[in-house]
Amino acid sequence: MEFNSVTFLLIFLPICLAIYHSVRPSHRIPVICIASSIFYLGTGQIPLYFMVGTIIWVYLIVRFVNLQNTASMVVAAMLPFGVLWLFKYTEFTLDTFQVSEQDRDPFAFFLVLALPPGISFYTFQCLSYLVDARRHSIRSDSEFLHVFAYVSFFPQLVAGPIVRFHEISAQLKRISSEKNTSADFRLGIKFLAFGLFGKMFGADIIASMRSNLGGVPTSSIDALFDVLGYSVQIYFDFWGYSIMAIGIGLMMGIRLPVNFREPYLSASPREFWRRWHITLSYWFRDYLYLVLGGNNNYLRNILIVFLLCGLWHGAGWNFVAWGGYHAVLVIGYHLTQGLWDRLPRFIQISMTFSLVSLGWPLFAYGFEGYAALILTLFSFNAEPAILGLKHWLYLGLILVFVFFIRERIWLYNEGRNWLFDSPVLHAILFYLSVLFLSFRQTFIYFSF
Repeated sequence: MEFNSVTFLLIFLPICLAIYHSVRPSHRIPVICIASSIFYLGTGQIPLYFMVGTIIWVYLIVRFVNLQNTASMVVAAMLPFGVLWLFKYTEFTLDTFQVSEQDRDPFAFFLVLALPPGISFYTFQCLSYLVDARRHSIRSDSEFLHVFAYVSFFPQLVAGPIVRFHEISAQLKRISSEKNTSADFRLGIKFLAFGLFGKMFGADIIASMRSNLGGVPTSSIDALFDVLGYSVQIYFDFWGYSIMAIGIGLMMGIRLPVNFREPYLSASPREFWRRWHITLSYWFRDYLYLVLGGNNNYLRNILIVFLLCGLWHGAGWNFVAWGGYHAVLVIGYHLTQGLWDRLPRFIQISMTFSLVSLGWPLFAYGFEGYAALILTLFSFNAEPAILGLKHWLYLGLILVFVFFIRERIWLYNEGRNWLFDSPVLHAILFYLSVLFLSFRQTFIYFSF
């Protein structure tokens, strides 16, 4: 089930919210657990079984096993990490080691199944739960349903934000014990409307324009549109999901962490990763980078973190290369920071956006297609373009919005702007989004 579907928007979500707000406080957590299970069941029974099994495993381990023992911690992490690897990386691993077809039979079950949406996200939440319990930063005697709700909470289950248990445990206790959920429907509906609108008009319509290219462009001007368009598409696709997730959470009285802070306004590659997919960046910082020694061996640790970050995004060497590309960008900035920081800020932002945008097509095309795209882009050939002026005007309007209209004004209510807070505007945005659902695309990060 996807956020940008009639089934979710007009049936599942209204029924879920109605039941959630009509039951007694002690029943709200079970409602979340049941609703989340039904939501995830839309991906198939087997993915649901594995998710539930993983949650039960980490709960029992934290409750009854001494995780101060390193061997116990390794065993505890093996199941969630192993499930992730079997579902997501089995074929990649077998291909890498050139395992013959007949020797792949033991893995046939996982090879024929589609990748469960969101498995990378909920696995990281399970792993953080284990590590935080080992570090004594969370209680080990939490109620099972609270842990289940934490991992499976349907607004952020499939594509984040990645939440830590300590960020949500007090909220779960509050909504299960207090009559007032502190739900904010006004702000929640605003986030839902803006997120859905961004997904439809900032991501999906751009995706439909790019599909007219029929693959890797042969014209330099089309190649430029493809690079810029995909950069816009992947941003609004992921930003839209995150904002919708936060909005749905607000309508249930649960505040999820912000996952984006206008990342394309970053003045350096390092700043970009402090503003893009913030919860993932901090996850890698707290559970890997600092464990490796942090700044004590900066270059090595940055390289390791970004290579693994690339592998987290997808099971392919193109994803690993994308991670390495960003490691080079961050390290390059680190080595030239004195020179870089003296440049005018608009040049820093332009350089960062351009470099980041040049990396995204690795997701879409793989090595061969990416090489062809870059060669076409920088060949400056004069072949006739497939996409015309109307496509460029549309993309240009979105880029103007991204770079010149601040979120603090239209989204985060700085100064209580009457226009952007208007329920009438939210209704219009929601209506237009539903009207254009024929253009809808699956969320890109569902495959991660």
